[in-house]
Amino acid sequence: MSVNFSWPIYGHQKQIKFLQNSLNSSNLANAYLFYGAKGLGKKMIAHHFAMSLFCQSQEARPCQKCQICHHVDQETWQDFYSLGKNPDDLSAENIKIFLGSLSLSSATGTPKLAIIEQVEKLNLHAANALLKVIEEPPKNTTIILIADSIDYLPATVISRCQLLKFQALDKRSMAEWLDNFSLAEIEKETVLNLSFGKPGRALSFMADNLNNFKEKCDWLFKLLDSETLSALQIIDAWFGALKKENTELKVSELGEETVQYLDLLELFWRDILWSKLERKVLNVLYQKELKELAIKYSYPDILKNLLSINKIKKQLRENVSPQVLWENLALNFKS
Repeated sequence: MSVNFSWPIYGHQKQIKFLQNSLNSSNLANAYLFYGAKGLGKKMIAHHFAMSLFCQSQEARPCQKCQICHHVDQETWQDFYSLGKNPDDLSAENIKIFLGSLSLSSATGTPKLAIIEQVEKLNLHAANALLKVIEEPPKNTTIILIADSIDYLPATVISRCQLLKFQALDKRSMAEWLDNFSLAEIEKETVLNLSFGKPGRALSFMADNLNNFKEKCDWLFKLLDSETLSALQIIDAWFGALKKENTELKVSELGEETVQYLDLLELFWRDILWSKLERKVLNVLYQKELKELAIKYSYPDILKNLLSINKIKKQLRENVSPQVLWENLALNFKS
């Protein structure tokens, strides 16, 4: 019997229609691979797929009201399995134990569904264990793999999956989605411009009414507007606070805590360049401040700093001290 669906998701209509048709026809693949850049909504779609699979409503699924929807939402439904929210969970041993649990008989008489996130971070042993299960899947079991990139996934794993590629939302879909939030027009335009069609990225900006986003912007403006010695002092104080807040992390691991600032700084440099060229900036919320900074930096300095950020991102993945990298960055803001 054909059922209706209620997935309040903007964009990705081709992928959603395909999944809903598969649910309606009970023609599910043994394994799906959802892939595309971080922040596109892959996990949300997998979540609605899971609730729709188990929900028993005769109206729109998922109803999000029944006990089954509640259990799936809380990940307590006995035939729903999930792994990978934390990359530390993706060891070869954990993967084997997790996949072994799928061989058990259904506890509720329903199909079994497993979602594994961040599969691009699986090591070779874990990927081989996954491959064995995909090649000979347990009866009545579907596995959804979610990856931000498939560049490092073994071709054998990819070839055994039904592939669904997710891409950035078009500007119209993003604008319609952002209408659901209480934003001033200039805030909406800024979020729309800086999220590049990624709802997850937009949500990270809009958290706590953009306060955290604005704090990061203010900190970066202060850094870029300071003389070299003051900039070094700002960075030293920042890392001192990061070390206190993240006592469990090694100094080299603190770099991950600075990646969002680096991403935002890269956008700043692009906007400073755009402002210098008298083109419209992306971060319209700070267009006045960007214009003032554009006067202080030369074209060679701006281009040099853009290239430096790409270099630092690569070095952060090589366990180089992030504080040293940021200090080197500040030392080279101006020629």
